[in-house]
Amino acid sequence: MGADAVNLLVPIPATANGRLHLGHIGGPMLRMDVLARHLRRRGEQVRIVSATDPFDSFVLLRALQDNRSPEEVVEHWHALIERDLRAVGIDLDCFANLLAEPWATRNAEIITRLMDDLVAEGLAEVMREKFLYCPASDRWIVGAWLLGSCPTCGAACASYFCEECGTHYRPEMLADARSRFGLDEGPVEWRELPCLYLRLPNTEELTRRMVDMGVPQEFRDIVLRHIATQGPLLRLTLPGTWGVPYEVPGSPVPQVTFTYSVGVLAFWLLCAEMAGIEPGSESRSVASFGIDNSLPFLLGGLGMGLALRSVRPLDHVLLNHFHTLEGAKFSTSRGHAIWAEDMAAEAGSDAVRAYLVEVDPARGTTDFARPAFWSYVDDVLVGQWQAAVHRAWSGPMGDADPGPLLQAQARAIDPAHQDLVPALAAVHEWVHAATPTLSWLKGFALLAYPFTPEFATSVWHAVGGSGAPSTSVLDPASGSSAEDFLLRSPSVAPPRITFARSQ
Repeated sequence: MGADAVNLLVPIPATANGRLHLGHIGGPMLRMDVLARHLRRRGEQVRIVSATDPFDSFVLLRALQDNRSPEEVVEHWHALIERDLRAVGIDLDCFANLLAEPWATRNAEIITRLMDDLVAEGLAEVMREKFLYCPASDRWIVGAWLLGSCPTCGAACASYFCEECGTHYRPEMLADARSRFGLDEGPVEWRELPCLYLRLPNTEELTRRMVDMGVPQEFRDIVLRHIATQGPLLRLTLPGTWGVPYEVPGSPVPQVTFTYSVGVLAFWLLCAEMAGIEPGSESRSVASFGIDNSLPFLLGGLGMGLALRSVRPLDHVLLNHFHTLEGAKFSTSRGHAIWAEDMAAEAGSDAVRAYLVEVDPARGTTDFARPAFWSYVDDVLVGQWQAAVHRAWSGPMGDADPGPLLQAQARAIDPAHQDLVPALAAVHEWVHAATPTLSWLKGFALLAYPFTPEFATSVWHAVGGSGAPSTSVLDPASGSSAEDFLLRSPSVAPPRITFARSQ
């Protein structure tokens, strides 16, 4: 990448039907923020951009439950989601409400253009499929209204994909398919409708691309299983009026584009516009998402982009498993969750961030339990990290070179093969490697910054640094030295890891 190149980091858009819980934060959001801070620490340009998804059908369900319009629901939860992000130190360059201008118009334009291109190039085809319909209420049982059991793993699921195994399905494939409303609004029956589906022409190219990008085998298997059982097909439209409309030949009812296929690719393209990246300019793009969205992002967004040719595909994807709460999946609808802002108020953003990185859902399903969390805060963050900083406060100038550990940390954070556990282990090694000195504090601030930015920045400022921790001070060409950096003596009281329980 050239000196003027930009790293575009795109976390998955959150559905605007509730706040962000620790499961959301511990996966796509925090991994992107750690990457952004690492890249900025070494002087690279970064734009971290995302949005809320207003067209997920669960927005309509929430509107019904709250007796609000869908627009009111999106506006309300968008603001609270942004607060949850900021509470744990995730500060996006742009966080768009896709119902607000100019993004609403641009999102619809991009989606419509992509659909037109897919049709023109023969990549979209009409498929007839069965949907449940309630004559009494004139309601098509689609999206959040559709309940049943996954045809692959048997788990209870809703809408068009299983959150447990990542399977996408047509409604007629569900076992025990039924309406969320039961028979309260009347009996239902199967009716056939034409819908548009993406058909990928070259699945081998997609497979090669996933391997080249370092997509783990278990995530690739979700895509390959879908292709083997249902063909290289993914939904593009569904009956309804909430979303970006698109005309389907022969459909007797209005249809909208599917947010979990063409909506994904449109979102990536829109994010580049939000970041101010001109088409054709040099940049590196990275997206992050969870296992339940493997098909929309890999077969849909990535596969569609490869097939269209006119769209530059992503360079990297970061994927994660679920982060559960005391053994059960986080659930906004069931209220089984710890909201990000609430936990940050209780424990401090640094403590939440460090623990979620330590248990790392990228490696497999992980669990959040309060006793284990507080033990980590007391034993590791306070008992080891803060204690080492305090010992260094009255120590000699000394000599401490964080360069080798920073290099190891950079390799672990790199999106081509990101593994945050060894990246965080570099901080632990620095804490335990030697008796801390005043020079050691500079290295600690640099190494800890991507994970505990508040504490690391306070240490950085206390020993004479300005702004955010930056590795430029280690560059001989900068003309700085340890003595120059520590020209201003540390303040009397050393920095502390701040969290409510410690006050």
